Amino acid sequence: MGNYTGARKTHPTTREYLEFLDERLGFPHGTLCDLCVAAVKTKVEVKEGTTVTYRGMYMRQKRLTNHKIIQVRKTVFLIEFMMTKAGKQYNRVVQIHLEL
Repeated sequence: MGNYTGARKTHPTTREYLEFLDERLGFPHGTLCDLCVAAVKTKVEVKEGTTVTYRGMYMRQKRLTNHKIIQVRKTVFLIEFMMTKAGKQYNRVVQIHLEL
């Protein structure tokens, strides 16, 4: 038997996930969420060396535990930023798929 406690953790919301990415990537709180919302309208949004590009939307099917299938709309963003590691500058690109 596994370590099942009987209580499931809930999946993070889109805003919670973007705030988690802000923390991990070293951005001020709420930066990526604001950039993603603005990028949906303008296709590309740039702020303080961070570029967020709206790549579009796609539909996928998701199977629920009661064997029903629902359609889920995913939005794709490309996040480009510079980071320093071991004294060297690196250009990083992260692609994220969000349920909006």
